[in-house]
Amino acid sequence: MLAVFPDIRIILKMITIIEIYLARIFSSFKIRNYRYLWASDCLQAWAEYMELIVLSWLVLGISSSPLLVGLYGALRFMGTIMSPVFGVIVDKFDRKMLLVLIRGSFALNGIVILCITFAGFLTTTAILIMAGLLGLSKTFDMVIRQSILPAVVGDKNLNNAVALSRAGGDVTQMIGPIVGGVVLAFLSVKVSYGIIVGLYLISLFCAINIGTVSVKPSAGNLNVINNFKIGIRFIHQTPGVAGLLVLALVINLATFPIYFGLISVLAKEVFDSTSTGLGFMMGSYSFGAVLGSLIAGGRDGTGDKGRFSVGGAGLWCLAIILLALAPNFVSSLPVLFLAGLGQSLCTVAIAMMLLSLTPDNLRGRVMGLRQLAVYALPLGLLISGTIAEMWGVKVAIFVDGLLGILLVTGCVVLWPTLLDVRQAKEYKEK
Repeated sequence: MLAVFPDIRIILKMITIIEIYLARIFSSFKIRNYRYLWASDCLQAWAEYMELIVLSWLVLGISSSPLLVGLYGALRFMGTIMSPVFGVIVDKFDRKMLLVLIRGSFALNGIVILCITFAGFLTTTAILIMAGLLGLSKTFDMVIRQSILPAVVGDKNLNNAVALSRAGGDVTQMIGPIVGGVVLAFLSVKVSYGIIVGLYLISLFCAINIGTVSVKPSAGNLNVINNFKIGIRFIHQTPGVAGLLVLALVINLATFPIYFGLISVLAKEVFDSTSTGLGFMMGSYSFGAVLGSLIAGGRDGTGDKGRFSVGGAGLWCLAIILLALAPNFVSSLPVLFLAGLGQSLCTVAIAMMLLSLTPDNLRGRVMGLRQLAVYALPLGLLISGTIAEMWGVKVAIFVDGLLGILLVTGCVVLWPTLLDVRQAKEYKEK
């Protein structure tokens, strides 16, 4: 009997450790404003993923043109070119007010499309126009939500809040397209889009219920060029931030094209899989991403965020190379899980470091510049698609992974401060 007690003590100790870790993972939910912000973000992301499935399917059904489907997807990122301007606005005005206005614009965009649908005038042209407007709101919203987060949770909970926000986005990335596809398959377009509008409205309601967020607006006028120069000057004087922005550019160029383009080609042309198989592949990737976000959110140290960003990027690129070598569908699933895990460890750490290294009066401008890195994604898709067309999708995937490792290594060599995290200091604008 006595021999059993040490085992019981070990089990109880493990349970206590798990309880402490879980409490740490979800610690930001103790903050009322963050609960509303997180719910608003997740509901909006859910609506966006549903809308992507429904409208891209409609464009294809109306026009039978894959080119127009691609154009629809591109227009959703159209506002990225305006992100530096949006960053200036975010630093100059009340961020809670801007968040409510932008969340309202999503709902308004959805209501207009729903009304056009009920009137029977929904055309490809109308969808593309509304997608372009949505692209502006989408970019503005991404700058605001990242800039407002530190003021909502404070520096102590910032790392955890960033990770939980990413985890929420990863979960909606898994369920949003599935729900959208199922609803569209069994119900009408009007009902499907009615649900999307409902999600946007609830997201707006949650944003309105966020309490007062105390952020001191940046000094100076609204001259976009001068404010842009201030942001550039800060980045130049802070090598760690410069390195993070280049690392964000690298992952958009070399790694994200796998998820947004090449996985579907690999599933269909190499593994001869169905759309269900593709769903399992993307689900494995997203499941790894959720786990990565929770792992990052459960850590309270600040010194290892740099290693997480670089190590996560390295794991991500290595998994992409292994994916190119995977012999069959089944063996690709754990590899995609590792890729998703590396993605979240990397992207969550980058977001944490950018927010911690940037003083609050410049966060809008720096996050606006961060969004410009998204433009490397279409370029990466074009390069990967060309290689896949000439030498096959496995070669394209292998080249992406190898290029990613080389570029990430280059970032560390040029900006060794990526591995040295320090808190932000007040930066005086000149």
